[in-house]
Amino acid sequence: MDAIVKAEKAENLANKAFIGTVLLDLVKILKMEVLVKPNLIEVATDPTKVETDDDDGGVTGTCIITTSHLSIHTWPLRLRFSFDIFSCRQFDEDAAAMLLRERFAVTKASTHSIKRNWP
Repeated sequence: MDAIVKAEKAENLANKAFIGTVLLDLVKILKMEVLVKPNLIEVATDPTKVETDDDDGGVTGTCIITTSHLSIHTWPLRLRFSFDIFSCRQFDEDAAAMLLRERFAVTKASTHSIKRNWP
């Protein structure tokens, strides 16, 4: 599942502890298993870059699971985040989308799913 999302609550998009909890909660509701706990990196926000193509800062995080990974990139000043769940086994995309919508108070979302055939 890939999602580009506009969110309502910018403070959550800059909160590393909150984002780490969301990653772990997703793993739990999707009945997956964590191999490496969330690793979150914060890039300082810079309001002068919002109107440019330059990175204006936010949080990037990953959580490695037994079947692959979850990742998030946030842009708090733009009220946006991008989220990816990659897994070699099927999972409940609707449950994942609902948790993200609720936690980040999403007002608009675009998602794209790719079904993979594994040997």
